[in-house]
Amino acid sequence: MQIEKITMAEFEDILIAGFQRSPWGANKALLRKAETEPVKLTFETEKKAISKVTALYVVRRKINAQVRLYRRGAVLFIGPEEYVRTKRLSTRKFK
Repeated sequence: MQIEKITMAEFEDILIAGFQRSPWGANKALLRKAETEPVKLTFETEKKAISKVTALYVVRRKINAQVRLYRRGAVLFIGPEEYVRTKRLSTRKFK
């Protein structure tokens, strides 16, 4: 995995275009860092990128990190944006 800093303008371009696993501590630190500056992660395979984005979604939900995640193939973009935590409802209530 390679981590690159990108400019806010590059991150804004990705947001406008509408495109869409490491230890807990590393993912938490990565998300906290991405709250202030956009980051681009490049993986060897798409499978590794999917695994990483899944782990980051879980960590983001637990720490309520204000970041947005986008994945394009084996490349993952993370940057600052408001994250509104949604309350999940039990499916049993609707049956």
